Amino acid sequence: MAEATLIPMIDLQSNCVQMNNNTPEPFLQATDHTWQKEQNSQWKIQCCRETYDRNICNKINSWKFKVVIVLSSILLITIIVILGIKATSIDDDFIDPKLKIYGISQYYIGSVKTSKYSLTHEPMILHCKNYSLVLKDMLWQLYNKSPATGYYFVDSGVFQCSNVTTYFWLQFALPKEHDLLIKYTLSVEMLLNVLRQHLYLDGKVKNIEVEPSSVKLRFADDGYVRSLKIGQCVSHVLLLSKEKTFGSLRIGNCSTNNNTYWLVQGQSDHSIKTVISTEAEGSVCTGVNVTMYNTWIPDSKQTVSKFSQTGLSITNEIITSGNMLLVTFRLTECDLSQYSITFLQVPTTACGGILAGMNGSFTSPSYLNNHREEINCTWNLKVQEHFRIIIFFKEFKLGGFSLIDESCMADYLEVDGQRFCGDHKPFLFHSHSSSLQINFHSKKMYAQHFAADYKATDAHV
Repeated sequence: MAEATLIPMIDLQSNCVQMNNNTPEPFLQATDHTWQKEQNSQWKIQCCRETYDRNICNKINSWKFKVVIVLSSILLITIIVILGIKATSIDDDFIDPKLKIYGISQYYIGSVKTSKYSLTHEPMILHCKNYSLVLKDMLWQLYNKSPATGYYFVDSGVFQCSNVTTYFWLQFALPKEHDLLIKYTLSVEMLLNVLRQHLYLDGKVKNIEVEPSSVKLRFADDGYVRSLKIGQCVSHVLLLSKEKTFGSLRIGNCSTNNNTYWLVQGQSDHSIKTVISTEAEGSVCTGVNVTMYNTWIPDSKQTVSKFSQTGLSITNEIITSGNMLLVTFRLTECDLSQYSITFLQVPTTACGGILAGMNGSFTSPSYLNNHREEINCTWNLKVQEHFRIIIFFKEFKLGGFSLIDESCMADYLEVDGQRFCGDHKPFLFHSHSSSLQINFHSKKMYAQHFAADYKATDAHV
């Protein structure tokens, strides 16, 4: 009887790899078993085919998965954009065609920087004029033709050009119910991203290179932009000399009780010192609030000083940390002709000032940014006699542990002879007289800063 020869089972996944690597075949024990050799050869071919097919299938499945992910992402983004537009709860068919005329005005103000290397050789005044027209047209085309913002866009304009920075404003019209519109479609983030994306894709505005990351935008005060738009109650001051004085704060084309705005620009390597004074005791002023910013875009974080007056004889001196200044006067029954203002260009090492209002605020130079090395600033606070001063330090971060008096040597703030250094939580300081001196001293270039409000209080209370 013939003896049966056992043919071992082959693991197609593992043995195929071994066969491809020329590993020994233990089940072939006789060289004359031709049939077995043929069978093993067929198994090899079949195994390799299955492995190859399996790899192809894996690759196909992987690509299918990637395609599904990409399509899902695109669909999700599309849905978000649609929801953002529809979230305004205003259908295209129900948008009042007269909205741009009778709608509620919403203003924005911003700035954009051009590359220093893209400036033309034409005079700066001519360059600014040409570039302003180009930028205004680009903003109008961009927001007016946008499917999302075109319904609400009204106008745009450029109100100042200095060196490499250009300042602009935008106006949109809102319906009565506009909370969701402001939150989504006309949010600062949305409008800012639209402009930045356009600049990234284009890269230039009429052959002038721009920096998309430099674009800034924020909600603006209606009165400020309206004044910029019509050119009333606004004074543009370019300091070409060391000093410029205006004997009256009244601007010719502005009525008596309107708010006024002074936009001042000095040389790039100077700071601006502002002196505001009046000698009229008991004037007709019942209130004037003065705020100074070291930028032409009003921002609480860029406030240099603010104070209020009620018709008293005063002299205030404030030094900004840069060559840009915006001074705003908000009035309630006040004749600004009784006030004078002087702008002086001083070295960038200068800081401090004289604060004579019954209340106000002051901050460290280059507030929230790195200040220069070896800085020494002095503020003199003066209020009416028989009053005392309360200072509220709402921010105080000079770096390190909170210390007081003799332990403060390198970086400190000295208030009426008492030194404070390190990081402190908000605290109050009470003066013993109607005047005091504040000195800020720092040897290092850090993002050290402080911000304080002060007010006069009756000494007998």
